[in-house]
Amino acid sequence: MCVRQVEDFVVESERRYFVVCGQPFAASLDEEIPDIVRECAARINSKFFCVDAIDRQDGLKRIVEIGDGQVSDIVGWSAEHFAQIWSIV
Repeated sequence: MCVRQVEDFVVESERRYFVVCGQPFAASLDEEIPDIVRECAARINSKFFCVDAIDRQDGLKRIVEIGDGQVSDIVGWSAEHFAQIWSIV
């Protein structure tokens, strides 16, 4: 772990995204995927991982966690939608 600086986050704004074969997915179909999550999905060469993003008080999005997805909870996701992303790719 590396902490570079403390930032003022909007705690309730944290969202989890899953990336499957380079394609990022949000918990709901109408949720926009932030550019920073799309960039992360494009840069990381992994078939499956999760990305947690959060808003700073000034509105800037930050990534607070990237995981291998194997121990991730599907926070904010329905089990049905999580299973559905696998049929899309």
